[in-house]
Amino acid sequence: MRRTLFEKESAFRVQDGVLIRSLDGVEQQRVVLAEVRKVALSYQPALFDRWVCSVKTPGGRIWLPSASYTGFGQATDRRATFRPFVETLCQTVGAQPGAASIEFVKGNNWSAYGSLVLVILLAIMGVLLVFGILGSLMEGGGIGGAAWAFLPITVVVWSSGMVWRIWRLNRRHRFDPKAFPPDFAPLR
Repeated sequence: MRRTLFEKESAFRVQDGVLIRSLDGVEQQRVVLAEVRKVALSYQPALFDRWVCSVKTPGGRIWLPSASYTGFGQATDRRATFRPFVETLCQTVGAQPGAASIEFVKGNNWSAYGSLVLVILLAIMGVLLVFGILGSLMEGGGIGGAAWAFLPITVVVWSSGMVWRIWRLNRRHRFDPKAFPPDFAPLR
């Protein structure tokens, strides 16, 4: 899986209590599962849906995306293998000694609250557009006089749907590793 456009294909595996990331068969990163302090799951959309699992220890972190970049603005959806791997990884980490102190979190507050602010701003823009249309109609311009609002309304409606989804999917909450969140990287 290619995590970014600028890096080579990575492979992830769990072996003997260690999460390993390798490039071209050469080990690049390793995280001892007994040292994990936090497992964070989040939704990070771009031109495509992308879900990310980040495993953090005092010595660093490894992050795994559900999408593999194939080129500029293009990616392959690998949720069919990503979700079961992450679910098993969470259960394995949750079974480690000292698992009670590990934080299992789904969502990202910055993304969720930023999206909520955008939803509110888009709603305000929608109301202002409606007032603008009503003003055009009251001046006697008819429907043709309000045609200027077609493109802004289209942008507001499309953007609102996208931003609402980010807010809904990225609200931060803790989860039990034995009860994996069903709305994380859902298999269609």
